[in-house]
Amino acid sequence: MMNAVSKDKKRNQRKWIYEEIVDRIPPFNWLPPTWDVIAQLFLVEAIGVFAFIYFQMPIESVILGSLTILYTVIWSAGCLYIIPSMRRLRNPTNEQELRVLKEYKEDLLLKRRNELSVGILCFIGVIGYFIREPEFLQHFLGPGFGNPLLFILVLVLAWDVSYRLGLSFVTTLFATRRSIGLNFAARRRRGLQYTAYSEIRTLKFLDSVNLYWGASAGLLTPVAAHSPVLLIGLLVYLASIFGFSFISFLAMETVPWFPPDVESILFNERFAYVGLCSAGQSHVTPVIFVYDGKYIYIGISVASSKYRIVRKNPKVAILVDMRDSTNPMRNRAVMIRGKALVLGEITPIGILRMYIYGIWMVRVRSLFAKKYPRYMKYYDTNVDDLPLAWQNKPFISRVMVRIEPERITYWREAKPRVLRV
Repeated sequence: MMNAVSKDKKRNQRKWIYEEIVDRIPPFNWLPPTWDVIAQLFLVEAIGVFAFIYFQMPIESVILGSLTILYTVIWSAGCLYIIPSMRRLRNPTNEQELRVLKEYKEDLLLKRRNELSVGILCFIGVIGYFIREPEFLQHFLGPGFGNPLLFILVLVLAWDVSYRLGLSFVTTLFATRRSIGLNFAARRRRGLQYTAYSEIRTLKFLDSVNLYWGASAGLLTPVAAHSPVLLIGLLVYLASIFGFSFISFLAMETVPWFPPDVESILFNERFAYVGLCSAGQSHVTPVIFVYDGKYIYIGISVASSKYRIVRKNPKVAILVDMRDSTNPMRNRAVMIRGKALVLGEITPIGILRMYIYGIWMVRVRSLFAKKYPRYMKYYDTNVDDLPLAWQNKPFISRVMVRIEPERITYWREAKPRVLRV
């Protein structure tokens, strides 16, 4: 039994084929991961320069060959982040979401046929083209064309590139399937079932690495530009990577961050209490707020104490509760502690934030108008009769504060529960 468990643990710790091969070759297996990648660059580049000199290849060959080698090394650099990030992913409390993530990990870490199949298809296509159009290789190899040793080097480099292209395509494809599956599963949550949004951020980071891998393949464009067939193939590949990545990002962007019990309070309740602290003094104020599925937003006056405090200390806490006047034991509440970001200030940094978050600010204002129509109408039409602290003039008398959650506590029936962020 112990041996079986040990073997399963080893399987879960396996790396991709390329990593395992490199880890068994001196001196790469002696070096830390970052230096390992740098060593690969210098060694392969040294072999390329030697071949260029010995076989008297055209100067164009060493330039384009260096770009190809640079692509393989940049790709390897992505491995320093994607595998450790995948292994650090914590399990969701939702069974359907857990199933989706488990399948995603197994597809990328355990099922070798996926990466090999696509890599082999790419390799067969490239070699088939070289055989059909020998002039392509002859142009780059020059007098060395036909030398068996040089042909072996070309085969090794072609396989290295093909394998990476195939693996990049596979990781992007499975990430897209994962994101769509996670999105559907998240909409079937109940109670406190959810995927912590720290894990959602990690998944988004993995998607960004996939995009980085795809974009780095653009370094192969000058090589492929010498052949319409290779160029079209590369452009189709890049379009596929960017297209699948966009779908994956879009699906992850709409995954709810919090479990349904928490979201029902944040969406439906109309008042909250904001706690701030400055110079050792606490400050608590009732406010109206909106929740956009990710962040909490409140509007504050530039003449208020809240504005002065939050500019000095962005650490805030906000409490939203649902009260049962007949039975206090049935009260429910959510307390969120996090970091505040002020939006709408007429300052250099404020104008930059408006440029970055402008669309979100318009959307949040529409959420306020929808949730508090009478309030917004009254304060918009009776501006002159109100003190400055109450006037609803965006950018002049009022600014918006976005609260990013860092710690969440949920109460139900007087039982507090800290949720994973």
